[in-house]
Amino acid sequence: MKLRSLCLVLLPLLCQAQRPIINGCTQFFPSSDSRIIYVSATDGDNTVAQTYAPSDPQVGADPFHPVGPIKAYQTLAAAAAQLRNGQADWILFRKGDTFVNQRFGVTTRFGKNSREPMLIGAYGNAPQRPIFLTGNQTFIDFEGASASFVAIVGLQMEPHTRSGTDSPVGIRLIGAPFHYFWVEDCHISKYVANFTAHSPTTTVSPNRKHLTIRRSVIADAYTTGAEHANAMFIDNVDSILFEENLLDHNGWQADIAGAVPTGFRHNSYFQVGCRNLVFRNNIVARASATGGGIRCGGIVYDNTFLANPKGIQFGTFEPTISWPTQFVFGKVSYNVVLGCRPESFDPGRGITIERIKNTVVHHNIVAHFTALGGYNLGIVANEVENVTIRKNIVYKWGNNRPTGPEWSSGIYIGANLRGSIRVDSNDVQMENLKGYCMSKGGTFSNIMYAANRCNNVAPLGNWFDPSGSFANWVAQSGETNAQVLDVPYSDPERSVSTYLTSLGLSGGLPEFLAKCRAMGKDNWDTAFTANAFNNYIRLGFDLPGTSRTGSPNGEPKITVVPNPSADGVFQIEQGENHSQEACVFDATGKLVLRIKVTTPVFPVDLSICPQGVYVLVLQGGSRVGAVRLVRL
Repeated sequence: MKLRSLCLVLLPLLCQAQRPIINGCTQFFPSSDSRIIYVSATDGDNTVAQTYAPSDPQVGADPFHPVGPIKAYQTLAAAAAQLRNGQADWILFRKGDTFVNQRFGVTTRFGKNSREPMLIGAYGNAPQRPIFLTGNQTFIDFEGASASFVAIVGLQMEPHTRSGTDSPVGIRLIGAPFHYFWVEDCHISKYVANFTAHSPTTTVSPNRKHLTIRRSVIADAYTTGAEHANAMFIDNVDSILFEENLLDHNGWQADIAGAVPTGFRHNSYFQVGCRNLVFRNNIVARASATGGGIRCGGIVYDNTFLANPKGIQFGTFEPTISWPTQFVFGKVSYNVVLGCRPESFDPGRGITIERIKNTVVHHNIVAHFTALGGYNLGIVANEVENVTIRKNIVYKWGNNRPTGPEWSSGIYIGANLRGSIRVDSNDVQMENLKGYCMSKGGTFSNIMYAANRCNNVAPLGNWFDPSGSFANWVAQSGETNAQVLDVPYSDPERSVSTYLTSLGLSGGLPEFLAKCRAMGKDNWDTAFTANAFNNYIRLGFDLPGTSRTGSPNGEPKITVVPNPSADGVFQIEQGENHSQEACVFDATGKLVLRIKVTTPVFPVDLSICPQGVYVLVLQGGSRVGAVRLVRL
């Protein structure tokens, strides 16, 4: 790939695509005509406050860390009044400050374009996000003709005086269409819905596109009323990236009377009207009902699901899809589903796929649900067409009742099938007292079984349904190369607790999730990410790890000295497997320097360039990397 083409992919400052990410953080740059508005609850003063231009000496090279002295506003309302519609204005709240009973409420603000959004963010050196305690009200509700080109970054918000039957929302995107909307590094909790984005009608609309939610904590949504409290509800949005977030304990609260779990309250709810969803590297835990409600289909890659009654719902059983004329599609791969908290409305399912077509479910691990209960299913598929389920591991997932009629199943394929269905090369190691390895509803037409490895502790005559014995299963299903094998994994009992022990810590799921909740941009710890935890679990099953983005090579490590640079000369070091070419772009996306790289260490000279922030992009083979350069 030519470097210019590569930069167009990596640096969406040059095109309408996602923005560049450096060290895991999306990069935002002010425009030359941006209005920068600082707000501090502790030392701001509305009477003397002023707005700033990026070129003002008090702002310096990085508006997120002004060199001061800054005359900040004290209240959100006074500061927000300075925002201009259709401009790349920034409103930045001081880290570590608490804003009590302050909120945007209904707003009609929007930004300039995808390269120059309106930014609602944070400034300063404190490790804590600015906190907004919004009473029993919504933090921000976008109305009007547009909510386009808006980024909300680095904020914490919570309704601190809720009654439980009220209905505040953290971020609400219903009353206005949008193109390009970002939420990153935010902590949103305890609303009836922490985030909503959809059309106010049920008509599929092209006017809600390009939604990015990254590295945020979305937790503890609840209600004591009849509403469906969810971490989020998203519908009729095209092109969604939901990445490296924590979704925890949404839909119910054990310590609040009446905030009980129901089958209509979830950790995530992407309705069927959404399109082009990428859901990857998220930790999804302790939902009221469904952890990953991916009803719209899409790419579901390398997520961790912990203690949800239902781990992944891909597609839907509801009449919102009129199957088989309507369907969704995508890929479910490399996810880890551990444990379950069974409820009466869902006794425990790992991965459920329904009303889908042309989809592959592969290299997932569904393990460690050993509670007493009935009809637990590791992987279940029904009303599907042209689906492949391969190279998954289902381990100790099912019913441990010693007696009674209730049975579970490692892989269950229903009766309503179309096209070609393939189930091959899976390990189904039930080890449960009353669990089938494989179950099939209806006839065996439209389906091919091959090379699955099964084991169980139930009597050998009850391993398969409806066949009973292994021999009968092979005869009825026609499976080829099937094996009865107790696979000798090196360490399949790995868990959240053993993972913490491997890090020199102690505890279980609550302690692990507390560490995940505490993370943010300034204290990001890769040990508490889905990719790191999943790789630990995979290793116990003797599987190779994956990279965060699915690339086997990952990103090259880049060291820059000095950075910032007073004279504009930077020394770049990138290790042995170095890139062959480099590009430097300014904050507008303009290419200012292109050089060929022949050594692991090389200089970049920006001495003739003006002060500001630049992005260096390196490329070699399939390895791509980027780093931010600050020219003082």
